[in-house]
Amino acid sequence: MTMNRLKHFRIMNGETQAQTASAAGVTQPTYQRWETGKTKIPKTYLAKLARHFKVTELELLGRHPPKIVALYDDEAPLDLQYYGECAVHFCGGGEPLVLSISEAVYEQAYSELQSKKQFIIIRDLSNRTVAIRKKAISEFYFSSEAYDTYGPDHNDYKLATPIHMPDSRDWAIVEAIQNQAISGDDSTSDFAEKDVRHVRDRIMITDKQFDELVTKGQIKSENVAVEKIAIAAKTDEIMALAHTVTIQFSTGRRREISYTDCNLFECIEPLVDVHYPYSGNGDNEPIMLMLPYEGYHRTAFFNRNMLDYISFPTHKIEQDKVVSYDGE
Repeated sequence: MTMNRLKHFRIMNGETQAQTASAAGVTQPTYQRWETGKTKIPKTYLAKLARHFKVTELELLGRHPPKIVALYDDEAPLDLQYYGECAVHFCGGGEPLVLSISEAVYEQAYSELQSKKQFIIIRDLSNRTVAIRKKAISEFYFSSEAYDTYGPDHNDYKLATPIHMPDSRDWAIVEAIQNQAISGDDSTSDFAEKDVRHVRDRIMITDKQFDELVTKGQIKSENVAVEKIAIAAKTDEIMALAHTVTIQFSTGRRREISYTDCNLFECIEPLVDVHYPYSGNGDNEPIMLMLPYEGYHRTAFFNRNMLDYISFPTHKIEQDKVVSYDGE
């Protein structure tokens, strides 16, 4: 069976298998065999599907080079162009939220802040998709310069984007690396070895690499133990972004749910309000937001009117959206 991302791009394009098959010029059963990986996609049809979805052939196969953040490169796609940071302060006095964002997210958030939507959705450059309740906001700042040196409270800000890694595939690999470390299985085998190596090199430093840094004089041998502790803490922080749901309430209290076994797309979807202004602005939506994070065994309900924000791992939302729409 051959892995590919046909289903992902079909779902994101809002198409049924029959519609995508028609666009490719084949029957639905033929397309289905390609999507499930039972049959290899012929080169000519792979090129045709790539043009249809406006992606590269390698992206369709899940073998594309790692996507990186473009720093002030106007030629890059807007969702990869680094804009800067946004800093959100809350009426209840809870900890401000500071996120690194792309040019595309800047444009979207700038527009949504002036709309009547109840929540604005911000996807940062480090696997966070955050639903922020607008009535909870006291101040919202955009800055094309980093908020470690700019912004009203820059000395006290904690940046919630510890690494600029915008590719959802990379975060699926981060999750696989962590699962493999915990269970001892071969979770990373679904990904190309070079892609796994690329992610490992970005999020952690091995003992061998520390030895090389000492040899090159970049780290003093007496400082290695301290540096290892600092790197391990940073790695743990990055790893947490692959699986943690964070909730901050208008009281300032914060919850973190580190394990989720549920469809996170269906948890955030009621807050997205994609049909505004024709949706009634959420008037008919239930007040309680359900998060069945361990299914039958553990379920949480949150009062949506008491939220500052709720933050989800982006790659899980994308994966779960495909699952939700798989039944067409």
